[in-house]
Amino acid sequence: MTTAIHITDHLADEDIPQFLPDMMIKILATIDENQKPNLVFINSFEAKDNKTLMFAEFIYGKSKKNLEKNIKCAVNFLTLDNNNWIVKGDFTHWEYEGKNYEYFNLKPLFKNNAYTGITRVGLIDVKKVIAPNTAVKTDRKIAKIIKNFVKEGKADSNKPNIMPTMVEKIFKAKSNLKFISYIDEDGYPMIIPTMELLPVNRNRLVFTPSILQDAFLKIKPGTFMACYGMSLEIMMYLVRGTFQGIQEYGGISIGTLDIEEVYCSMAPKAGDRIV
Repeated sequence: MTTAIHITDHLADEDIPQFLPDMMIKILATIDENQKPNLVFINSFEAKDNKTLMFAEFIYGKSKKNLEKNIKCAVNFLTLDNNNWIVKGDFTHWEYEGKNYEYFNLKPLFKNNAYTGITRVGLIDVKKVIAPNTAVKTDRKIAKIIKNFVKEGKADSNKPNIMPTMVEKIFKAKSNLKFISYIDEDGYPMIIPTMELLPVNRNRLVFTPSILQDAFLKIKPGTFMACYGMSLEIMMYLVRGTFQGIQEYGGISIGTLDIEEVYCSMAPKAGDRIV
């Protein structure tokens, strides 16, 4: 199952306005000091122009620190009707004043914040834009195949159950968004959104994306990956671990990830490791 995609080195004029709404999903992928991928939700991301992304910071976190040490990053923009773009780029600098700074401070998202305005604005130079021509949505047929795959014990593991129940619920819910990330061949983090992901015995994840199958099939066993799950109530958790490879089952390719780390991605504990 392959999906036609459009790849360029800049954003199309008609796409720029679609990145404006605050009420859409915007996920940032960075690379930490251990060369591992990290994912975080930052809904202030926008396209400044065809070659520049920008975002406002009002809480300093690990992802911002990652950008300062490794400029390579990626952002996944996902609209309410599930159209999406993956943008790879280089973080360039912070702005503490000026037109962009004032622009964000005047937006309702920050202007009406009773506690604080933004601290600075981050700029990212666009290097690659990947635009799948298919929306991210639940495929009932694929979901059923994965469920049977799990039920038949194809992904069973005798490793300890380390994923807390509250985290398992987020990744198990069919309606919740999930994202996988890994460091791509070009050295940039890659993000693949998917609805078809299930936890197994609280120590393993199985998944297959409905889009970007070609990219998924290139992931090598042993690759360290990050998986991000978020509910409609904005409950968010990050799990990381090692990709075990792909199995063919029921006519689809299913990937397996052994969970090694679990993090909270919500304030006030955002970035704290749970397991």
